Amino acid sequence: MSTWASVSLPRVAPLEGLSGAVGDIGWLGAPLARRQDEALRGARLPARAGDDPRAQRFVFREDLAFSQGFAQLARIQAPAGRDVRLVLGGAIGALQAQISPHEPAPLAGVLAPGGAVSAERLAAAEPLVLRPAETSLSFPLPGGGVGGAAAAEVPMSAHLAVPVGHWLGWLWANLLALGPWLFGELLGTFFPAIALRYGWAALRARSVRPARVGAVLGRRGRGCAVHPSAVVEGSWLGDGVSIGANAVVRGCVLADGAAVEDLALAEGSVLGPGARVLRTGMVKFSVLGARAMAGGDMQLAALDAGASVKLTAALFDQAFGQPVQVAFGDARHPAPFGFAGVCVGAGTAVGGGVRVAPGRVLPPGLTILADPDAVVRRVPAGLSGTVVVRGGSLVPV
Repeated sequence: MSTWASVSLPRVAPLEGLSGAVGDIGWLGAPLARRQDEALRGARLPARAGDDPRAQRFVFREDLAFSQGFAQLARIQAPAGRDVRLVLGGAIGALQAQISPHEPAPLAGVLAPGGAVSAERLAAAEPLVLRPAETSLSFPLPGGGVGGAAAAEVPMSAHLAVPVGHWLGWLWANLLALGPWLFGELLGTFFPAIALRYGWAALRARSVRPARVGAVLGRRGRGCAVHPSAVVEGSWLGDGVSIGANAVVRGCVLADGAAVEDLALAEGSVLGPGARVLRTGMVKFSVLGARAMAGGDMQLAALDAGASVKLTAALFDQAFGQPVQVAFGDARHPAPFGFAGVCVGAGTAVGGGVRVAPGRVLPPGLTILADPDAVVRRVPAGLSGTVVVRGGSLVPV
């Protein structure tokens, strides 16, 4: 049996839209470094303990969010005695290239015993294309979408690898991993366990239809407080999570201490530790860092640690029939499927009434207020009929 070691390579480029240490970036409600170690253990690879030149080395960039399935493919398919750089094939690989068009290859590889580990050695290795098992989910696009497409076919796979050093990669790494991870956590990874849990859920749902069965699946940690009127379906709740009256939570991961307040909606999203969706807020297909607060409306948004979006604010995700462009360094590229929300930097507060165009990055540490000229401050006497707000005053039309 081959001896293996696991080695991470540092990210050279600065983070884009995100702050803090790379290993602390949230992925599926936990720090990235922790999820990487879990994937390594699940793939029967050792945790990172420094280079061992006597072993075959699984090498990956420290900012790479990779699944257990990806690491397993590398361990099984990598040839002994040769250096290879790993290329993710299939539709999921093509989507990864759209998510991170600026990222230099390689992101991961396997190096033969002997010699030192380096990014240069990995880059010079021959490519090994991994063929993942995958399926797709169809999401209807509003207004026919960009180019008239009625729906987006989003590939899903348990074999996933996406760099998260850019905010768009952070967002999509969470979204693409969410379904497979929830499946494994709520149903299991071995067929007997899956069959048993699915059967029990089918009995409770009184149906064998996947949508009905999925609605009754879920995990609740210790000390959760879920209001009886709340709807919680197919979601993973950490310890101390609270969900308020008439709130709706579907297909989400809520880390320890997260909250969804009364009348709020969270769908297909990941909330980091202590993150909160404010009363009547709507958060769809988004990721919230630790202690972030989301009010207003947002979709495909990324809120870094401690960011907040107040009620009545709006983070847009589409550009009226044109593909949304996202900045990667000094260049701009179309976002996957033509849609992308907004990145709110760490500690930045977006005030009520502020509307942010799609694909934008708000730097950290700002307080952003709506245009004061749109706020009524003066009410002249003798007004009647229809008036408009102009320069902070009510003016007859």
